Amino acid sequence: MSSKKPTVIYPEYFDLRLKRSGGRKVPASEAVKSPNIDELSIILSKLGCDFSISESLYPSNWASSEGCLKVNAQFSKTQLLHKLGAGLKELRKTN
Repeated sequence: MSSKKPTVIYPEYFDLRLKRSGGRKVPASEAVKSPNIDELSIILSKLGCDFSISESLYPSNWASSEGCLKVNAQFSKTQLLHKLGAGLKELRKTN
């Protein structure tokens, strides 16, 4: 990982079951039901991003959170979220 502060990504950002006010950060068209760390890791690997998995819990959903990803990418957080959302949709189509 580089010396730049990593971008923190929680799976809840992509959960279709959550409202925007409940923590979802992407539009419903880019969200999926029950996203997980493994799926996001696959997409980040395909994008060539440097990342690590952390045990940190999502503050709004601490009881059922599975952790987060700390990502060093050449994209802004917003661009990264949209790329991950589109990647999740594509990954779910192929599985």
